[in-house]
Amino acid sequence: MVKIRGLFLQNLGIALIFVLLSAVFIAIMYLEAIKKGMPVKRWLLLAGLLGPVAWCLFNLHYRRALLRSVGINPCIWRP
Repeated sequence: MVKIRGLFLQNLGIALIFVLLSAVFIAIMYLEAIKKGMPVKRWLLLAGLLGPVAWCLFNLHYRRALLRSVGINPCIWRP
């Protein structure tokens, strides 16, 4: 009984950390999606489900969309 209860509390702690981390990434992705002009709802959902992995996907998607719109060779000035 004690082992089961300790394991349950340990898993509950891990789940709580994941929820808090996802909430932080939802806020970060909201600001970044607005700043870069990306669809906000899609990235908020992904940030909530995937947490930090969504950040990598967001940057990859933004870079590919940028290259698709301007081409490969032009000089891009981003202040």
